[in-house]
Amino acid sequence: MNAPASQSCPACQNRLQTGLYPWHLVCSACSYEGSSLLVDIDVHGDREVLDETLREEGLSDLRQSNFRMLAAELDETLNPPAGTSPTLLDVGCGHGWFLKATSPHFTGLGIEPDARVAEMATAQGVQVRRGFFPDVLEANERFDVISFNDVMEHIPNVNAAFDACVQHLKPGGRILVNSPARTGVLYRISKLMNRLGMRGSFERMWQKGFPSPHVHYFDDDSIRAIGQRAGLMLEKTSTLPSISTSGLYARIRYDRNMSAAKAALIAAILTILNPILQRMPADIKVWTLRAPG
Repeated sequence: MNAPASQSCPACQNRLQTGLYPWHLVCSACSYEGSSLLVDIDVHGDREVLDETLREEGLSDLRQSNFRMLAAELDETLNPPAGTSPTLLDVGCGHGWFLKATSPHFTGLGIEPDARVAEMATAQGVQVRRGFFPDVLEANERFDVISFNDVMEHIPNVNAAFDACVQHLKPGGRILVNSPARTGVLYRISKLMNRLGMRGSFERMWQKGFPSPHVHYFDDDSIRAIGQRAGLMLEKTSTLPSISTSGLYARIRYDRNMSAAKAALIAAILTILNPILQRMPADIKVWTLRAPG
């Protein structure tokens, strides 16, 4: 069964086809996977589909640890002259954790469309503009780094996002994309479980039913191709841990449709398997792309 003709692969521009479900899309010519799930972010702050308190608790330790590693890696990559402070734009900055991690060496600005989350970040002293990228930027604003931490996979028109990055990067600037990988072990396991009739894990990997579901699953080849279309060079790839036993129950439970008993069972299983999973292909990859100049 084919996907609508209007849907083409952002990496190679070939037509997307229906995958495991009508909303799951696969490219007929390359390894890209996407979805037609609708993004419906709470821009007004008048509804709460997810438990944001549990979400913050569940993600805090893992992401802040990962962001400290990313900040150190980014500082090493740019190697700015002593006394300088490169500018960094964090798109979809959430609670502002990455901006805080990079603050010793970068002058940061965040963009966050979710009204409730933007207010929480602002209350923590983070400089945040509420709205969407690149709409809230002035035409002449330029940055040394534009980062997308667990964000690019939620942006429907990824080609337009990359083009906008080029317009707002300084010559030789970098784009940092930190995103779930199509090649990760947990994603592969979820597809296997789906084929065995257990669809819940696969739907959760795509965040189906969430206000901002995943609409892309990238790999090295698809990111390289998307970057090349915008005139960007894939400079570096790396990986990050995707599971931390600290806060794991809260991370699973922040979906209000997940029962406490089921969340506890899944958390226990993942905790036991975590040492093995850490040795398998990583579910979070980081791609650094460089602009000309």
